[in-house]
Amino acid sequence: MRVLYGFRPTVPSTRAQALQVVHTGHALAARGHEVTVLANPAAGRERDAPAALAAMGLDPLPGLRLELAPTTWNPGASLWFRWRAGQWAEAADRDAVVYLRELRYLGLFGERPRVVYEAHCLERQREAEEGGDVGLIEAWERAALARSQAVITNSGGTLAALREAYGEALPPLCEVVHNATRVASPPPWQPEVPTWVAYAGSTRSFKGVATLVQALAEVPEVELRIIGGEAPPHAPPNVRAFPSVPYAALPAQLAAASALLLPLEDNSFGRQFTSPLKLWDYLATDIPIVAADLATVREIAGDTPFYYPPGSREGLVSALRAALGSGPRPRRVRTWSDRAEEVERVLLAARDSPRRLG
Repeated sequence: MRVLYGFRPTVPSTRAQALQVVHTGHALAARGHEVTVLANPAAGRERDAPAALAAMGLDPLPGLRLELAPTTWNPGASLWFRWRAGQWAEAADRDAVVYLRELRYLGLFGERPRVVYEAHCLERQREAEEGGDVGLIEAWERAALARSQAVITNSGGTLAALREAYGEALPPLCEVVHNATRVASPPPWQPEVPTWVAYAGSTRSFKGVATLVQALAEVPEVELRIIGGEAPPHAPPNVRAFPSVPYAALPAQLAAASALLLPLEDNSFGRQFTSPLKLWDYLATDIPIVAADLATVREIAGDTPFYYPPGSREGLVSALRAALGSGPRPRRVRTWSDRAEEVERVLLAARDSPRRLG
């Protein structure tokens, strides 16, 4: 099967979208498929696809065609992407499938290749919450659903939102396929003294980090290390920010933490639309996890974390103290190969199903 990712990540990168696209594409290629990923080169890096893969912890594979735009200038890179996507679509045969992650790219592929749409939220709802042009986004969303042979969603909440909004407009084949981790064999857990706990990833306001920082002010004997984000203004002295680390280096960075933290708010992102990469990374270790009690987290982690009510500083402090008083827990590992196997089933079914054109 020939697969083109309908998305334009920047590589190398530690951002969740890029990690998911590149690792899923790599794992599909390892299963014998020809996978093309058209990407932006990271600023200040050479246009070297093997080096970009290596920086993301991956080796080159014959079936993975990672192509980098000839420029980091966004308008030029966008034109190159559209040109290359169009070329790929014109050459598409019966084995070709577009794995679409970005609605605005749908029109680049014409009617020849089959399409599978991967949704990470109800786009029209997110656009409404951000005050954008809901009419345009809804038109794109309807077009993608009408054109797609199948839909993959990142969470049960995303699939439920799509079904409520569009009902019978969805294709018959809709599957939830969660994210994964590359942490197959983490280093032994050896918590350091003095005690510190870790949060890995973005500190954007809607992710609940403010509650986490406020809670740590009440636990001054414990240091919070934010890996890959910025400490908010006026953070207490026991909150420190550290630069992002390469994806392959994250397990070693976490191994000395006494607990791993997943704050989320009770908003549409936290409640419906997330399948956090960091949660899969956390679950692959045996380190206690503290997490906001939301359906998206329980869908993945069950009763494993020490939960607190989202937005509750007092609840977070209580959950953190309970986690720090516990010991190691059973690991749960879901690899990118596991994810690729599930994606593959949907792509193959879409390829072999009667053509559906909207």
